[in-house]
Amino acid sequence: MKHKKRITFALYMLLVLSSISCATYHSLSEKYQEEIVSGEYADAIVSIDKNKFLNKHRNELLLYLEKGKVAYLNKDYTLSNEFFNKADILIEEEKKNLAAGVLGVLTNPEKTPYRAEDFEKVSIHYYKALNYIFLNLYDDALVEAKRINLELQKINDSYPAGKKNRYTTDAFALNLQGMLYEATGNLNDAFISYRNALELYVTNKGSYFGVTIPKQLKQDVINTAHLLGFTDEEIRYSNQFGLKYIQKTKSYGEVIVFWENGLVPYKSQSYFTFVALPGSNNGFVNFSNSELGVSFPVPTNSNTTSVLNIAFPKYQNRGLYFTNGRALINNSDIKYNFELIEDYKTIAFKTLKDRTAREIGKIALRVAAKKVSESIVSNQNQGLGALVSIFNAVTEKTDTRNWQTLPNQIQYSRVPLDQIDNKLQIEVKTPQGISLRKEFNVKATNNIQFLNYITPQIILSNK
Repeated sequence: MKHKKRITFALYMLLVLSSISCATYHSLSEKYQEEIVSGEYADAIVSIDKNKFLNKHRNELLLYLEKGKVAYLNKDYTLSNEFFNKADILIEEEKKNLAAGVLGVLTNPEKTPYRAEDFEKVSIHYYKALNYIFLNLYDDALVEAKRINLELQKINDSYPAGKKNRYTTDAFALNLQGMLYEATGNLNDAFISYRNALELYVTNKGSYFGVTIPKQLKQDVINTAHLLGFTDEEIRYSNQFGLKYIQKTKSYGEVIVFWENGLVPYKSQSYFTFVALPGSNNGFVNFSNSELGVSFPVPTNSNTTSVLNIAFPKYQNRGLYFTNGRALINNSDIKYNFELIEDYKTIAFKTLKDRTAREIGKIALRVAAKKVSESIVSNQNQGLGALVSIFNAVTEKTDTRNWQTLPNQIQYSRVPLDQIDNKLQIEVKTPQGISLRKEFNVKATNNIQFLNYITPQIILSNK
């Protein structure tokens, strides 16, 4: 009787611990997420510093990613880059730490150091580039913009054949390089970067990771080709896209506005059921899931085990509150619409699918290790074996961490300035017609300037 009471008490404690451990990173970060949506960026930094989950050693990389982005939102660009530099160093150190990877295979992956999704690793360089832009350090910004595609290439080269990412290069990074080259007077390299970005879209039938070819990019290729005297290229692209060279009639320069809209999807988890195939072989049973198209062997000493539930990460989209925008200059009737240039939502969903297919073997190994522990304990004591089985079930959890302060998408607009002192108005709207307008004072420099506009407001969605 006492033995049964001990087992019952142990079972109760396991269920209590399970309810505590089931919290996702998203639920543990709600306070600073709400502050970001409200535009209270200084308060969000304080909340991140006080967040116990983020301040665990295993979450150090995630801490620097979140703090780096919130410092950027708070327009403290130097501090932002300090955090991103620390994140960059941690990523390089993690590549050498094989033990952490092995531990993650055999235990709950959320208990291991956060390693970041591939697109998160390269997004560091995008934000470092923007920080340098707003600090007027264009050469440093260009270095970071170049690193985006170099890092993507290195990451993809590390994966075996047949299991590589579809996200192998970034059109926005190439486009950004073109803007920076043009801003620093290097038209030849600007044309090459614009052309490389354009050809990436064309090669992918006009759309790349949720983004169709921006009209502005087509125009920038044609304009730079004309100014360089590349007549053949100018004619080819003009005929291909039905656009002509636009001569700049005023010499006050331009402002390129990046509109960062919404927040990237956050990770939750779902469970997939794997069913044992008929028959066994030398103490192993093959478990299969037709939806994923995956099967793997699991050791077992029982013919009654027929079903396994395995946790997988999934993204939960956060819908956009504002869906379209435009820019106006000095109350002119001319409107400059924003165009999509980066879609983090699409990148997140597609790269997670690529990663899941790659890591099925690791997940299977984790489940197999749990089943071995059950078998060993059950052979000694069936009651304890049952507890181990329950413990393995309630601790079956995936990694729900992700860099949650990234935007859902980035749009841009290129606006010519028509006087020395300018009033730039940015107006964004919801599908219901609710609008928000903000005005910026922009002093002409006779060159390209950059400006960022942030609307982190979201609508929760189950898509």
